[in-house]
Amino acid sequence: MSNQSESSNWKTQSGYVWSLIGSAVGFANILSFSAQVYKNGGGAFLIPYMLAVLVLGIPMLLLEGFVGYKWKLPVVGAYGLKWNKVGKVLGWLSVLACLTIGGFYIVLTGYSAAFTYFAAVDLIPEDSRAFFIDTFLKTTASLSHFGELSVPIFLGTLVVGFLTWFVLVRQVKDGIERICSIFMPILAVIMAIFAVIVCLLPGGMDGWIYYLKPDFSKLSDANLWRDVFGQLFFSLSLGLGIIIGYSRHTGQKMNIAKAMAWVALGDFAVSFISGAAIFGFLAHISYTQGIPFDSIITSDSTFEIGFVLFPKMLKYFGPILSQIIGTIFFFCIFVAGITGVFSIVESIAGNVEVEFRTTRRTAVTWVIGTLMAISVLFCMGNASHLIDALAPMVLGTNMLIGGLALVIAFGYTKTFRDQMKEWDSSRMSSFFIFALRYIAPVLLGVILLANLITEFQHFDLPKMVRWGWFGIALIGSCLIVYFSNRKQISHNLS
Repeated sequence: MSNQSESSNWKTQSGYVWSLIGSAVGFANILSFSAQVYKNGGGAFLIPYMLAVLVLGIPMLLLEGFVGYKWKLPVVGAYGLKWNKVGKVLGWLSVLACLTIGGFYIVLTGYSAAFTYFAAVDLIPEDSRAFFIDTFLKTTASLSHFGELSVPIFLGTLVVGFLTWFVLVRQVKDGIERICSIFMPILAVIMAIFAVIVCLLPGGMDGWIYYLKPDFSKLSDANLWRDVFGQLFFSLSLGLGIIIGYSRHTGQKMNIAKAMAWVALGDFAVSFISGAAIFGFLAHISYTQGIPFDSIITSDSTFEIGFVLFPKMLKYFGPILSQIIGTIFFFCIFVAGITGVFSIVESIAGNVEVEFRTTRRTAVTWVIGTLMAISVLFCMGNASHLIDALAPMVLGTNMLIGGLALVIAFGYTKTFRDQMKEWDSSRMSSFFIFALRYIAPVLLGVILLANLITEFQHFDLPKMVRWGWFGIALIGSCLIVYFSNRKQISHNLS
């Protein structure tokens, strides 16, 4: 059991909820969700996504919230209680995945910081695609060609890193809770206003038709269901111990069941409203330019909507209005991104703090310093190729392994069932317990198996990179457990 004091806990339940929503809401909500809906037949994606939230999203949130609430430990320590050293190795594997995700997520947030500035001073040219891909990203032709460092991206990343350090060296109630309680409601209001304004644009209302009308033929496509659960896990930060890291700071009066229901609702609401706004913008482009709606986005890149299409559409508003709208939009993406960075760093630093018995300030400083070093790799010209190579592992296979392990380790315990009944004695509580114990393992197992079959059908450089990462991370986890145990033994002897 961690010996953290009450002063390190969340001040209010609403602050805890807003912070969790800040963790969940990010690029996955504002950009990726819209891209997935566009690619997968509009409402045909929304229907299974809402189903997935009920049978997998909320039950997994409840489980991770329970683990942090019950034992007041981050993911490594919690696994250690159940499975000793093997459990700690599994926990550190999740932490190293967070470290890798944080390495590129902090850079992606730097994109939005840079584009907030570009929009404010009207530096985005007419050819937004060439500007983003060639001038800003300096994209190379392949993963093996590193290219050169993008200075604007690196500077944006430095800003994100410093702000994250400045917020997280404080206790959660003075740092994360205060920032998220202010900026997450503002983000939600701004995106709602955007959605309303878009409806008033020529052709904007047609976006709702494209957005909500389902193409039921897509429901038989296995790729849609893969995208649904991938989007859900990525959006809610499941299977990595991030929710556990936040929930270990809860007091005994917190009702985790109610909190997680609000988190799931808030996460979906921001995704849905953002999707409505972006689909309205796309419909406006389709209407004014005479381009078929299903031909506007031609790339699978999540960032095409935000950093290519949106700047192009801004030009229709004239110089002054486009600067105002663009600055607000990219600032929203920045807020969504940096609150996600907060949760990633908090999760990693919590494990470092507990396992190596160090101070919060030291742990946060070391983690952000390490993230900044890793981030340099994702400021190079081959960064987009590197992210594409690593994402199926750190945001796919590894998250599924983590999700399954959490269910097996904690989901079948009587303690979890009793605690759920105490928080909520309704039938919904029984449904979520059933879904977690009997539906979630099957879904996670099937998706994991399908991923592995696809991975080993043929081997190429990107697959070598991600499985090389897995091998290094597994060895690294074993070494960290060894050295952290030695440090704890030495500490106890002294």
